[in-house]
Amino acid sequence: MTNEFKLDDLLKDLPHLAESANEEVRNIVKAALGRLIQDMDLVYQEEIDTLKQMLARTEARVTELENSLEKLEKN
Repeated sequence: MTNEFKLDDLLKDLPHLAESANEEVRNIVKAALGRLIQDMDLVYQEEIDTLKQMLARTEARVTELENSLEKLEKN
C-alpha cells in the first residue's frame, strides 16, 4: 500500500510539477535570450534613418565642394 500511496500522490502532484518545470524552462530561456540580445550590437531603425540622412547631406556637400574646386582650378 505504501508504493500505491506514493504513486497516487505523485500522480496528483504531476500537473503541478509539470507547470513548475514549464515555468522554470521559460525563465531559463528568457534569461538566455536576454543575455544574447544584450551581447548583440543592435541599433534602432531611427538611428539608421538618421545616419542615412547625414550621409546624404555629406555626399551633397562633397559634390558642391568638388564643383567649387573644379571652378577654381579652371580660373
